[in-house]
Order: sequence, then C-alpha cells, then structure tokens
Amino acid sequence: MTTVATELRKSGISVVGDVPWGTHFCHFYETKEDLLDILVPYFKIGLENGEFCIWVVSDPLGEAEARDALRQAVPEADRYLAAGHIEIVPHTLFPSSHQRTASAENIEIIPHTDWYLKGGAFIAERVLNGWNQKLADALAKGYAGLRANGNEAWLTEENWKAFSEYEKTLDENLAGQRMIVLCSYPLSGSSAAQILDVVNTHQLAIVRRGGKWEIVETPELTQAKQEIQRLNQESEQRVIERTRELAAANEELRKEIAERKRAEEALRQSEDRLRLVIDTIPTMAWSIRPDGTIAFLNQRWLDYTGLSLEEEIEEPTLPMHPDDIPRALEKWRRDMAAGEPSEDEVRLRRADGEYRWFLVRTAPLRDEQGNLVKWYGVSTDIEDLKRAEAALKESQLRLEEAQRIAHVGHWDRDLETGRITWSDEIYRILGLPLEERDSVRTEWLDVVHPEDRQRLSLAIEEMQRGIRRFDVEFRIVRPNGEVRFLHSQGGVIRDERGRPLRMFGTAQDITESKRAEEQLKATNEQLRALSASLQFAREEEGIRIARELHDELGSALTSLKWDLEGMEKTLSDPKSGPELASMKKKAKAMKRLVDSTIDVVRRISAELRPSALDDLGLVPAIELHAQQFQARTGIVCNCDFSSDKVGLNQEQSTAVFRILQEALTNVLRHAQATRVDIRAAEEDGEFILTISDNGKGISEDEASGVHSLGLLGMRERAILIGGKIDIAGVEGKGTVITLRVPIGRAGRASGAGK
Repeated sequence: MTTVATELRKSGISVVGDVPWGTHFCHFYETKEDLLDILVPYFKIGLENGEFCIWVVSDPLGEAEARDALRQAVPEADRYLAAGHIEIVPHTLFPSSHQRTASAENIEIIPHTDWYLKGGAFIAERVLNGWNQKLADALAKGYAGLRANGNEAWLTEENWKAFSEYEKTLDENLAGQRMIVLCSYPLSGSSAAQILDVVNTHQLAIVRRGGKWEIVETPELTQAKQEIQRLNQESEQRVIERTRELAAANEELRKEIAERKRAEEALRQSEDRLRLVIDTIPTMAWSIRPDGTIAFLNQRWLDYTGLSLEEEIEEPTLPMHPDDIPRALEKWRRDMAAGEPSEDEVRLRRADGEYRWFLVRTAPLRDEQGNLVKWYGVSTDIEDLKRAEAALKESQLRLEEAQRIAHVGHWDRDLETGRITWSDEIYRILGLPLEERDSVRTEWLDVVHPEDRQRLSLAIEEMQRGIRRFDVEFRIVRPNGEVRFLHSQGGVIRDERGRPLRMFGTAQDITESKRAEEQLKATNEQLRALSASLQFAREEEGIRIARELHDELGSALTSLKWDLEGMEKTLSDPKSGPELASMKKKAKAMKRLVDSTIDVVRRISAELRPSALDDLGLVPAIELHAQQFQARTGIVCNCDFSSDKVGLNQEQSTAVFRILQEALTNVLRHAQATRVDIRAAEEDGEFILTISDNGKGISEDEASGVHSLGLLGMRERAILIGGKIDIAGVEGKGTVITLRVPIGRAGRASGAGK
C-alpha cells in the first residue's frame, strides 16, 4: 500500500515531473504568460487527479483571467468551479472556516486585512492554521489531497522577513501531509538577497532561462547529489580494483594448481637456498605448522630476539610484551579457526631488553584439496611509525587545547564539492554538539547574525575572487539565541591556472574582548561625565560660598560697621537717659546680628567640613544629619545603629558621611519617598551602612547610566576608601543602597573628604 511519504503525484510541469506529497516549491516569473505557463497545467493535472485546489491570485493576474485560462485549458473547468473543486482567491481574499459562502461556486471571500494583515500586521500562525483547516476539509470530503498556489506579488519590505519565516515553517509543516504548495514570486520585485531567501525556504525553484524552464536546486540538494556521485565513483573504483585483484588471484590460483606437483619437487630441492634467501631479507619471517608449533624462524628474527630456535619453539610467546599476549593469542586462535589471513600489532622484545612495535601479518598455505599446509608470516618494525603517530596525535591534542584556551578554531572548504570542515573548537564557539559533528553540515551564513550576513558574504566573495584577504569581524547566533562576536581570517588555495580549489582560515571568539571594550568605553564615558560634573561642582561651590560670604557676612559686617560708627559719634558727646537707652537697644540688635553672622559662618563651615564628624564621631553625625533632613523635608528618617563608635579613620568617615548626604539628596530629588531607614553595623571586619527608602525604586538603567552623576560620585568615593557600594531598586517598592567599608584600611587615594 502506497504511503503519504512515498506516493508520487503528477505536477503537470514537465521540467519538474512527479513529486511526492509534502512538496513545497517555488517559481519566479516576469510576465503574466509566465504565470499561466506554469499554473494552468499545474492545476489542470490536480483537478484531473481528484485533488482539491486553491489558487491565491494577485497582480498581474486577476481572478477573472485565471478562470478564463482554466476554461481554455480544462474542458470541464466550469463543472470543477461550480462543484467547489477549486477556489480562486485574490491575494486580499482568503477563505476561513467562519465565513459565509459567497456564490454557487463555493468561493469563500475575506479581505486581506482580515487574513494577511489583521490588525495591520501579517500573522503567520493564522495563515498556517487556515491551510491545515482547508486540508482537513478537503480530506473529509473525499479529495485525494490539497494542491495550492500563492502569488506573493503583494509582499512588501515591511512584511518580507515575517513572511520568509512563515515559508520556513510551512515547509516544515508540509512533511507527511497530503498537500502540495507552489509559491509564485515576481522577479521584478525581488532583490538578489530576497531571491536567495526564497530558494532557501523551498525544496526547489523553477526559473525561465533561454526561453526554457529550469530547476534550481538548493545547496543542500546539490551537495547531497555530489556526495552520492562521489560515493558511487568510489564504489565503482573499489569494484574495479577488487575485480582486478580477484582476476589476478584466480590467475595465480590456476597457475598454482597447474604447477603444484612440479613446484613441490622444486620446493624441496631449493629449500636450503630459500632458507638462505629468507635469512637475508630485511624483515623477520617465520612459518608455523597447522597445529600451531613453530616450523621456521629466519636469522633476522633470531638475531633480534637473541633467542635460539629451540627456546622459541619451547615458549613461542617469550619475546612478546606480557600486556599484548592475551589479546594477540585470542585473535590468533580466531584467525586460525577461520583459516584466513591475519594482521595485528604487538610489541616484541629485542635482545637488549627494549620492546618495539611490529606489524605482524600471517597467511595460510593450502594444498590442491584446500587443506592447510602451513602458516607463513612476517613481522615488520613499525616503532618509528608508531612514535610519529603518537607525536602527531600529541601535537593535534596540544593544538586543540591551544585552540580551546584561545577560543580559536580552524575551518576548510572544498570549493569543488562545497563541503566545509570545522575543527572541534568551531563547534564549541558556535554552540553546536561535538557528537553530531560528522552529520552537521551547517553553512557559515546559517549561523551568522542576519544583520552581518551580507557583509560576510561579500567578504567571502572578495576572498574567492582574489580582491583582498579574508579578515572580518561578525556576529553569530547560537542555537540558544546567544549572540557571540567572531574574528575570522582566511585565504584561498588555487591551482596552476589560478582557479580557486579550497578556502581555509581561522575563527576566534572575541566576545569577551568586545564586551570589555564596551565596558571600558562606558567607564570612560562615566569618568568623563564625572570629571566634568566635579569641575562644574567646584565652580558652583566656589560661586555659592563667595555669594553667601558677600551677601550674608558682607551685609552683616557692613551693618555692624555703620552701627559702630554711629555709636562712636554718639559717645563723643554727653548723653541723656533716652539716648543711652537707644544705644543699648542698638547694641542688642548688633549682638543679634553678630549671632546670626556666627550661625551663617558655622553653616558654611559645616557644609565645607561637617564639624559633627570631628566633635561627635561618624554615627552621631549621621543621626544628627538625619534629624535635620527630617525637619527640613518632612521625610521620616529612622536610624538603627549597633554602636555609637566605629573603627573607621578620618578619611573613611568623611567619605561615608558624604555618601549618606548624597543618598538623602537623591531621595529628596527623585525617590518620591515618605520614609528612609538608615542602619549601621560592623560585620566580619567591615562597616556596613544601609540606606533604604519606600519610594518608586531606581531602575537598572538609572543606576548604571553615565548621567547619574550623583551615583557615580558615590561609587568613586567608595572606591577611594577601599569600599564598594551596591544600588538596587524594585519598582514601586523603593531603593536600597548598601555601602561596605573595610575597617582599619586606608583608601586608594587621598582627598576623599574634600
């Protein structure tokens, strides 16, 4: 019984022939005649073979023209149309299971805005479900299957990528389905890259060349055919060689049978002479009787082992390495029982005690009746070869290890066969399983980031044409979606005529260095921003202090001067009681002005250097500042300190206090908080200060942005005293700032308290 996987259907297209169910192919057209030349016979044969047909039409071919073309080619076209065997649907109209019947021809119509572009975007899943539903309906009605065509002339750049992914999914879903889909693409509206995308998403493509339709195979199909051809050629060559060997063996066998009796006599007569020859050949030769006992050992064998023939006969395994004896004897017994030639590698001890590797070959000698007469064998020293192989293997292992450490792999491509070979490290870089490297035949462009494919393809083409050496950086996408950066270099091997034969090169994973560069760039930007901010802050601070000194102290001192001058003039003359009372009142006002001036001086001094740090210590100074912040802003501040004293030096205490000030300033400016909790404690040799609020919560971008100058300043102060700071926020729940400072350790630079 024919199954879906093997059943062939007539395509109606002569250049294609029969195709199996599940075929997904395409063709490129230039004119309306090109379309009809392919699609009319395609649908004609489908109708004649009991298939349900769907024809999605678009410019330049309309629905009426499609019907007329079918009527001219298919005598019973009207009957098919009326019976609903075929649906001709404009590309903006596509059937779905929930819509009404539009006419007696059973054509279901839906605007493309409801099918292809519902909500303004192409929805691939809905179209795929539509195909599945139409196939199920056709099979339920007794049709052999579904034959469809879609003219994709309506596609735009905006939805090309999504439609290309849809084509890939459709190609996968067609496997094992009673459905054949032919997609039509206009050449005039397709770029070279888009044509390549279309060919890669279909099993085969049809184009008109020289007035004739031809098939363009995908690289995978071409490669498979080339591989099959190569294997066939190798097989034919092996058959030829084996036939030649068998012919030669048969000829030798016939000669042996014909000359056996004469040869036996000649052999006996020349036994001594032959023994002499064997003794002088540059290899170790021997023979064994059918029962396994040694019959002969040449002189080279005896000289190598330093044993006598009697010693060898008494203990044949004496020269063999003890570790090789069990395996070699088991194999020898199997070969003797089978009566077939044998080959093995064993270590044999030399007269000086050194063991060397030998290739041991044995072959049976039989008489005319096929009875085993004797075993003959030779042992060839392969010690140097084994060492060379071991050295090569060690070198390869070191190379692979070096590549693994450096994240560098090598690749090679045969331009004649298209076969690409990757080293193990390439598979690791690409995130592909090593155990599947013999079956995985991924192309570079298959794993390259879509945005880098055109640039890499151009670089490969220029290398192949000899325009420039291959040296390019690009991104790849691993199967798990991870993006990695690669740097690849390569060259081309050409024949004597300059024709390229092979491309080769290396590829290095430079992701970490790229990330380091980006991090360094971001850090430099942050440092530049911080430097500019500090410079601006110095200027602003100087201006502010100067203004306050001028406005506050200058004004106060000027008033004092005027009052003192007035008192001086008044005191120069005798005064009555009221005048003295006025002077006392003025003296009190001067005293209040002096007190106010002192307060201003203290405030400016505190801002330049908090006196509470020197007078009270860090923890009381933090508590005092929190109380002042609460009184000034209305934001509740709760302090929780495990001790009033901490083991920080003056530089560390100043930096911690400044970080607290900046944190509370940020809470006031940005957090929209109503409460701040401040905790200080000593744990495992560290002073830990935690400032948490109940505000909106800082985002990750805000915490790491180059424009978050206050946060940058806090981090810089922490680094300068050997500490570290962590800033984390949860949206809607607040922000937590954690500062850790090692106790008893100086900062990395002076000036932290400035």
